[in-house]
Amino acid sequence: MTIRRNASWQERLDERILEHLAENTHSYPEFIVLESCVSATEAQVRDRCKRLADAELIHIDLNDWRLELDGLGQRYLDGEADVDLYPHPRSVKNIDEELSGIQ
Repeated sequence: MTIRRNASWQERLDERILEHLAENTHSYPEFIVLESCVSATEAQVRDRCKRLADAELIHIDLNDWRLELDGLGQRYLDGEADVDLYPHPRSVKNIDEELSGIQ
């Protein structure tokens, strides 16, 4: 059994998203909400994905919201990385403000 070191900013939904991406080469928020272990809206999944991407645990292609697990995300799932030791992700509001300036 792998012992994962959760960061103070993480939510239970974050692990479900990461586990889903570990089982699939890539996915989309609309498919993650269909998982039986996920009780969240698509908007909630998107917001958590933004924070996970900001923490470099996943990658998001914002053109079509394609999600992929990054190396740090896999190491976290394997119990090899303590994500609390890495910079904490910004708030969704700050991420959205930056994204609106880019697009």
